[in-house]
Amino acid sequence: MRQRMTGSYMNSRFYLLFASLLLSILVITLSSGCFEGEEALKVSLERTEIPKNQITDERPLRIGVFSMASPKTTMEFYQGFLGHLSENTGLDFELVQRDNPAEINYLLKTRYLDAAFVREDDYMEGHGDFGMEVIAVPVIHGDLFYSSYVIVRSDGNINSLEDLHNKRFAFNTYRFNRGEIVPEYMKPVINESPESFFSSYIYSNSQDNFIDMVLQGTIDGAEVDCIMWAYIVENSVDYSSNLKIIDSSPPQLVPVIAVHPGIDKELKGKIQTSLLRMHDDPEGRVVLHNMHFNMFVEMEHSTYASFGNEL
Repeated sequence: MRQRMTGSYMNSRFYLLFASLLLSILVITLSSGCFEGEEALKVSLERTEIPKNQITDERPLRIGVFSMASPKTTMEFYQGFLGHLSENTGLDFELVQRDNPAEINYLLKTRYLDAAFVREDDYMEGHGDFGMEVIAVPVIHGDLFYSSYVIVRSDGNINSLEDLHNKRFAFNTYRFNRGEIVPEYMKPVINESPESFFSSYIYSNSQDNFIDMVLQGTIDGAEVDCIMWAYIVENSVDYSSNLKIIDSSPPQLVPVIAVHPGIDKELKGKIQTSLLRMHDDPEGRVVLHNMHFNMFVEMEHSTYASFGNEL
């Protein structure tokens, strides 16, 4: 049976423990060299820096586009493209869609976007405004130029722009954001206001919906980019057998992929290299084929501008 500890016994144990602890502190202090006028070593963390390769931004890289179709179709169009970039660079990407091309420029200028697909006019504006840089240019159907089409049902009696008089029509909203509705190539025929030429008209950037509306007879004609025509109509027997092109715009310079001039150089190089080598990769070629692109090429600003001056 254990004996009960007395108060005097416990006090003596306490004093012994305290004396041992005091002796340990004294030994540690002497061994650290803090005597005979020597100063203790001072350690400061104020100037400690994190290595650059450890500073990471967890958010995905944002690529902006002017929506040329409904949000769903636009996302489907770019999905394989973003997936290939992500797999090729080891980075995450997300698509940012906007209905106004001026907003895409603003978001790139303010660094909300990391890169953007922009049309010729918007690129030239951005370059003059804040030094927007082109990093890659798509070759579309073997060319650096593309057109817009005027489409109608193939079983009707509409075969020219003149035949659209008093008909229902849909315009691309791209020019409307710049204060225009009728494209230049249509103006010699529509030499009056669209209100007086057409029985009714609408404007939108949902070109996939335009195609459906023409097919269904909701409208008589619509303006559609050749990229959307190829992506939607040429891949469907139902569309291609029931729709036709009756006119097209003069050639326009292809859009570019552009970045802010202050983008991190290593990041810019990763994205650009992936784009320029896409056609050399089997999976990359599939992505390009689905977008109806041949490849991306490198081009200086002056070269791109000179192509535009030829138009």
